[in-house]
Amino acid sequence: MTTLFGRLMREPLLHFLAAGALLYGAYALYAGDQDPRSLDERTIVADREALVTFLQFRASTFAPEEFEAQYDALSPEQRDALAEAYIREEAMVREAKALGLDSTDYVIRQRLAQKILFLVDGAEDAGAVPTDAELGSFYEANREDYARPPELTFTHVFVDDERGRPDGEAAARQLLARLNGDGAGFNDAPGYGDRFPFLQNYVGRGLDFVANQFGRDFAARLVDLAPGDEWQGPIRSDYGWHIVLLAGRKDGGVPPLEEIRDQLTSDLMAERLAARREVALGELLDQYRILRAYAE
Repeated sequence: MTTLFGRLMREPLLHFLAAGALLYGAYALYAGDQDPRSLDERTIVADREALVTFLQFRASTFAPEEFEAQYDALSPEQRDALAEAYIREEAMVREAKALGLDSTDYVIRQRLAQKILFLVDGAEDAGAVPTDAELGSFYEANREDYARPPELTFTHVFVDDERGRPDGEAAARQLLARLNGDGAGFNDAPGYGDRFPFLQNYVGRGLDFVANQFGRDFAARLVDLAPGDEWQGPIRSDYGWHIVLLAGRKDGGVPPLEEIRDQLTSDLMAERLAARREVALGELLDQYRILRAYAE
Protein backbone atom coordinates (compact mmCIF):
# COMPACT_ATOMS: atom_id res chain seq x y z
CA MET A 1 0.00 0.00 0.00
CA THR A 2 1.40 3.36 -0.99
CA THR A 3 2.10 5.60 2.01
CA LEU A 4 1.39 9.31 2.17
CA PHE A 5 5.09 10.07 2.00
CA GLY A 6 5.36 7.80 -0.99
CA ARG A 7 2.69 9.80 -2.75
CA LEU A 8 4.39 13.02 -1.71
CA MET A 9 7.41 11.97 -3.72
CA ARG A 10 5.31 12.72 -6.81
CA GLU A 11 4.68 16.29 -5.72
CA PRO A 12 6.22 19.11 -7.87
CA LEU A 13 7.91 20.83 -4.92
CA LEU A 14 9.95 17.74 -4.13
CA HIS A 15 10.94 17.51 -7.76
CA PHE A 16 12.33 21.03 -7.58
CA LEU A 17 14.23 20.28 -4.40
CA ALA A 18 15.73 17.21 -6.03
CA ALA A 19 16.62 19.16 -9.17
CA GLY A 20 19.13 21.28 -7.27
CA ALA A 21 20.96 18.22 -5.98
CA LEU A 22 21.02 16.70 -9.48
CA LEU A 23 22.56 19.88 -10.89
CA TYR A 24 25.56 19.58 -8.62
CA GLY A 25 25.94 15.86 -9.25
CA ALA A 26 25.76 16.32 -13.02
CA TYR A 27 28.28 19.13 -12.96
CA ALA A 28 30.68 17.00 -10.96
CA LEU A 29 30.48 14.19 -13.55
CA TYR A 30 31.41 16.57 -16.38
CA ALA A 31 34.13 18.37 -14.45
CA GLY A 32 36.81 15.75 -14.93
CA ASP A 33 39.35 15.08 -12.24
CA GLN A 34 38.40 17.83 -9.84
CA ASP A 35 37.49 16.94 -6.27
CA PRO A 36 33.70 16.21 -6.33
CA ARG A 37 33.36 17.33 -2.72
CA SER A 38 34.95 20.66 -3.60
CA LEU A 39 32.58 21.02 -6.57
CA ASP A 40 29.52 20.25 -4.44
CA GLU A 41 30.36 22.78 -1.76
CA ARG A 42 32.17 25.54 -3.65
CA THR A 43 30.55 25.58 -7.10
CA ILE A 44 27.32 27.40 -7.88
CA VAL A 45 25.73 26.52 -11.21
CA ALA A 46 23.39 29.28 -12.43
CA ASP A 47 21.79 27.65 -15.46
CA ARG A 48 18.29 27.80 -16.93
CA GLU A 49 16.84 25.03 -14.76
CA ALA A 50 18.23 26.49 -11.53
CA LEU A 51 16.96 29.98 -12.37
CA VAL A 52 13.47 28.77 -13.35
CA THR A 53 13.29 26.90 -10.03
CA PHE A 54 14.53 30.03 -8.24
CA LEU A 55 11.73 32.07 -9.84
CA GLN A 56 9.15 29.61 -8.57
CA PHE A 57 10.49 29.58 -5.04
CA ARG A 58 10.46 33.38 -4.92
CA ALA A 59 6.84 33.42 -6.05
CA SER A 60 5.86 30.50 -3.76
CA THR A 61 4.02 29.09 -6.78
CA PHE A 62 5.11 25.92 -8.51
CA ALA A 63 4.01 25.91 -12.14
CA PRO A 64 7.02 24.88 -14.29
CA GLU A 65 5.57 25.73 -17.70
CA GLU A 66 4.41 29.16 -16.59
CA PHE A 67 7.79 30.09 -15.15
CA GLU A 68 9.74 28.63 -18.07
CA ALA A 69 7.78 30.99 -20.32
CA GLN A 70 8.43 33.84 -17.90
CA TYR A 71 12.16 33.07 -17.89
CA ASP A 72 12.31 32.88 -21.69
CA ALA A 73 10.67 36.32 -21.91
CA LEU A 74 13.41 37.98 -19.82
CA SER A 75 15.89 40.30 -21.48
CA PRO A 76 19.63 39.50 -21.17
CA GLU A 77 19.93 42.22 -18.51
CA GLN A 78 17.03 40.78 -16.54
CA ARG A 79 18.53 37.29 -16.69
CA ASP A 80 21.84 38.67 -15.42
CA ALA A 81 20.03 40.34 -12.52
CA LEU A 82 18.09 37.12 -11.75
CA ALA A 83 21.28 35.06 -11.85
CA GLU A 84 23.03 37.54 -9.54
CA ALA A 85 20.18 37.30 -7.01
CA TYR A 86 20.21 33.49 -7.20
CA ILE A 87 24.01 33.28 -6.80
CA ARG A 88 24.03 35.61 -3.81
CA GLU A 89 21.22 33.73 -2.07
CA GLU A 90 22.73 30.32 -2.85
CA ALA A 91 26.12 31.41 -1.49
CA MET A 92 24.57 32.69 1.74
CA VAL A 93 22.45 29.55 2.17
CA ARG A 94 25.49 27.31 1.75
CA GLU A 95 27.51 29.39 4.18
CA ALA A 96 24.71 29.23 6.73
CA LYS A 97 24.64 25.43 6.36
CA ALA A 98 28.42 25.23 6.69
CA LEU A 99 28.14 27.14 9.97
CA GLY A 100 25.42 24.75 11.13
CA LEU A 101 22.79 27.47 11.34
CA ASP A 102 20.16 25.16 9.88
CA SER A 103 20.48 22.89 12.94
CA THR A 104 21.22 25.41 15.71
CA ASP A 105 18.77 28.19 14.81
CA TYR A 106 15.34 27.21 16.14
CA VAL A 107 13.50 29.53 13.76
CA ILE A 108 15.10 27.73 10.81
CA ARG A 109 14.25 24.36 12.35
CA GLN A 110 10.63 25.46 12.64
CA ARG A 111 10.56 26.62 9.03
CA LEU A 112 11.96 23.27 7.86
CA ALA A 113 9.31 21.42 9.85
CA GLN A 114 6.64 23.69 8.37
CA LYS A 115 7.85 22.80 4.88
CA ILE A 116 7.11 19.13 5.57
CA LEU A 117 3.59 20.06 6.72
CA PHE A 118 3.26 22.20 3.60
CA LEU A 119 4.05 19.16 1.46
CA VAL A 120 1.53 17.03 3.35
CA ASP A 121 -1.16 19.72 3.15
CA GLY A 122 -0.62 20.14 -0.59
CA ALA A 123 -0.64 16.45 -1.44
CA GLU A 124 -3.09 15.00 -3.94
CA ASP A 125 -6.75 15.13 -2.92
CA ALA A 126 -5.90 17.01 0.30
CA GLY A 127 -8.12 19.91 -0.70
CA ALA A 128 -10.95 17.91 -2.28
CA VAL A 129 -14.35 19.44 -1.54
CA PRO A 130 -16.57 16.98 0.39
CA THR A 131 -19.51 15.45 -1.42
CA ASP A 132 -23.06 16.07 -0.23
CA ALA A 133 -23.16 12.59 1.28
CA GLU A 134 -19.92 13.14 3.19
CA LEU A 135 -21.10 16.51 4.42
CA GLY A 136 -24.40 15.01 5.55
CA SER A 137 -22.65 12.28 7.53
CA PHE A 138 -20.35 14.83 9.17
CA TYR A 139 -23.34 17.03 10.05
CA GLU A 140 -25.23 14.16 11.70
CA ALA A 141 -22.17 13.04 13.65
CA ASN A 142 -21.44 16.53 14.98
CA ARG A 143 -24.88 18.15 15.25
CA GLU A 144 -24.51 19.26 18.86
CA ASP A 145 -21.32 21.16 18.08
CA TYR A 146 -23.37 23.52 15.90
CA ALA A 147 -26.24 24.09 18.32
CA ARG A 148 -27.04 27.76 18.82
CA PRO A 149 -28.35 29.22 22.09
CA PRO A 150 -31.54 31.29 22.21
CA GLU A 151 -31.19 34.93 21.17
CA LEU A 152 -33.01 37.59 23.17
CA THR A 153 -34.07 41.15 22.41
CA PHE A 154 -34.94 43.15 25.51
CA THR A 155 -34.54 46.40 27.36
CA HIS A 156 -34.44 46.89 31.13
CA VAL A 157 -34.72 49.46 33.88
CA PHE A 158 -32.19 49.11 36.69
CA VAL A 159 -32.67 49.61 40.44
CA ASP A 160 -29.30 49.92 42.17
CA ASP A 161 -29.21 48.23 45.59
CA GLU A 162 -26.34 50.46 46.68
CA ARG A 163 -28.32 53.71 46.52
CA GLY A 164 -29.29 53.54 50.18
CA ARG A 165 -32.70 51.99 49.62
CA PRO A 166 -33.80 49.83 52.55
CA ASP A 167 -35.56 47.42 50.21
CA GLY A 168 -34.37 47.40 46.60
CA GLU A 169 -36.86 44.72 45.56
CA ALA A 170 -39.79 46.73 46.89
CA ALA A 171 -38.56 49.80 45.01
CA ALA A 172 -38.30 47.71 41.86
CA ARG A 173 -41.88 46.47 42.25
CA GLN A 174 -43.11 50.03 42.56
CA LEU A 175 -41.18 50.91 39.39
CA LEU A 176 -42.71 47.92 37.57
CA ALA A 177 -46.21 49.19 38.34
CA ARG A 178 -45.25 52.68 37.22
CA LEU A 179 -43.76 51.51 33.88
CA ASN A 180 -46.84 49.48 32.98
CA GLY A 181 -49.13 52.24 34.23
CA ASP A 182 -47.36 54.79 32.04
CA GLY A 183 -47.55 52.46 29.04
CA ALA A 184 -43.77 52.84 28.65
CA GLY A 185 -42.35 51.21 25.54
CA PHE A 186 -39.00 49.78 24.46
CA ASN A 187 -37.46 53.18 23.74
CA ASP A 188 -38.72 54.79 26.96
CA ALA A 189 -36.45 52.80 29.30
CA PRO A 190 -33.72 55.49 29.60
CA GLY A 191 -36.22 57.76 31.34
CA TYR A 192 -36.57 55.45 34.35
CA GLY A 193 -34.41 53.90 37.05
CA ASP A 194 -30.68 54.08 37.79
CA ARG A 195 -27.68 54.01 35.49
CA PHE A 196 -26.53 50.45 34.67
CA PRO A 197 -22.79 49.73 34.11
CA PHE A 198 -23.41 48.15 30.69
CA LEU A 199 -26.10 48.47 28.00
CA GLN A 200 -29.74 49.47 28.21
CA ASN A 201 -31.01 47.73 25.07
CA TYR A 202 -29.97 44.22 24.01
CA VAL A 203 -30.91 43.13 20.48
CA GLY A 204 -30.40 39.55 19.30
CA ARG A 205 -28.00 38.70 22.14
CA GLY A 206 -27.12 35.13 23.11
CA LEU A 207 -27.42 33.81 26.64
CA ASP A 208 -23.67 33.73 27.20
CA PHE A 209 -23.41 37.44 26.42
CA VAL A 210 -26.32 38.23 28.76
CA ALA A 211 -24.86 36.02 31.51
CA ASN A 212 -21.49 37.76 31.24
CA GLN A 213 -23.10 41.15 31.89
CA PHE A 214 -25.89 40.30 34.35
CA GLY A 215 -24.94 36.92 35.84
CA ARG A 216 -26.15 33.41 35.08
CA ASP A 217 -29.14 33.50 37.42
CA PHE A 218 -30.49 36.57 35.62
CA ALA A 219 -29.98 34.92 32.20
CA ALA A 220 -31.78 31.76 33.37
CA ARG A 221 -34.78 33.78 34.61
CA LEU A 222 -34.87 35.93 31.48
CA VAL A 223 -35.06 32.98 29.08
CA ASP A 224 -38.15 31.70 30.90
CA LEU A 225 -40.11 34.92 30.32
CA ALA A 226 -42.70 35.20 27.57
CA PRO A 227 -42.07 37.98 25.03
CA GLY A 228 -44.67 40.75 24.99
CA ASP A 229 -45.46 44.44 25.51
CA GLU A 230 -45.66 44.27 29.30
CA TRP A 231 -42.80 45.00 31.67
CA GLN A 232 -41.86 42.00 33.84
CA GLY A 233 -39.88 41.40 36.97
CA PRO A 234 -38.23 42.31 39.09
CA ILE A 235 -35.27 40.04 38.33
CA ARG A 236 -32.13 40.01 40.47
CA SER A 237 -28.72 40.40 38.77
CA ASP A 238 -25.19 40.61 40.16
CA TYR A 239 -25.70 44.39 40.49
CA GLY A 240 -29.26 44.90 41.68
CA TRP A 241 -32.84 44.59 40.45
CA HIS A 242 -34.19 44.88 36.90
CA ILE A 243 -37.58 45.46 35.31
CA VAL A 244 -37.49 43.85 31.87
CA LEU A 245 -39.38 44.32 28.62
CA LEU A 246 -38.69 41.19 26.56
CA ALA A 247 -39.50 42.18 22.98
CA GLY A 248 -38.46 38.99 21.23
CA ARG A 249 -36.85 35.59 21.56
CA LYS A 250 -35.34 33.45 18.82
CA ASP A 251 -35.21 29.85 19.97
CA GLY A 252 -31.90 28.07 19.80
CA GLY A 253 -31.14 24.66 18.36
CA VAL A 254 -29.21 23.11 15.52
CA PRO A 255 -29.55 25.04 12.25
CA PRO A 256 -30.33 23.10 9.05
CA LEU A 257 -27.38 21.80 7.04
CA GLU A 258 -27.84 24.26 4.18
CA GLU A 259 -27.68 27.22 6.54
CA ILE A 260 -24.22 26.24 7.77
CA ARG A 261 -22.93 24.41 4.68
CA ASP A 262 -19.83 26.63 4.32
CA GLN A 263 -18.85 26.20 7.95
CA LEU A 264 -19.41 22.44 7.80
CA THR A 265 -17.28 22.18 4.65
CA SER A 266 -14.46 24.15 6.23
CA ASP A 267 -14.58 22.10 9.45
CA LEU A 268 -14.65 18.76 7.63
CA MET A 269 -11.72 19.70 5.41
CA ALA A 270 -9.77 20.87 8.48
CA GLU A 271 -10.53 17.58 10.22
CA ARG A 272 -9.35 15.60 7.20
CA LEU A 273 -6.19 17.67 6.97
CA ALA A 274 -5.40 17.04 10.63
CA ALA A 275 -5.92 13.31 10.10
CA ARG A 276 -3.64 13.31 7.04
CA ARG A 277 -0.95 15.07 9.05
CA GLU A 278 -1.16 12.46 11.79
CA VAL A 279 -0.87 9.60 9.30
CA ALA A 280 2.02 11.22 7.42
CA LEU A 281 3.96 12.13 10.57
CA GLY A 282 3.34 8.63 11.95
CA GLU A 283 4.83 7.13 8.78
CA LEU A 284 7.77 9.51 9.08
CA LEU A 285 8.44 8.57 12.70
CA ASP A 286 8.29 4.88 11.78
CA GLN A 287 11.48 5.45 9.78
CA TYR A 288 13.38 6.46 12.91
CA ARG A 289 14.55 4.64 15.98
CA ILE A 290 13.32 6.69 18.93
CA LEU A 291 15.23 6.54 22.22
CA ARG A 292 13.37 8.23 25.08
CA ALA A 293 16.28 8.83 27.42
CA TYR A 294 14.63 11.18 29.90
CA ALA A 295 13.83 10.42 33.50
CA GLU A 296 10.20 9.66 34.35
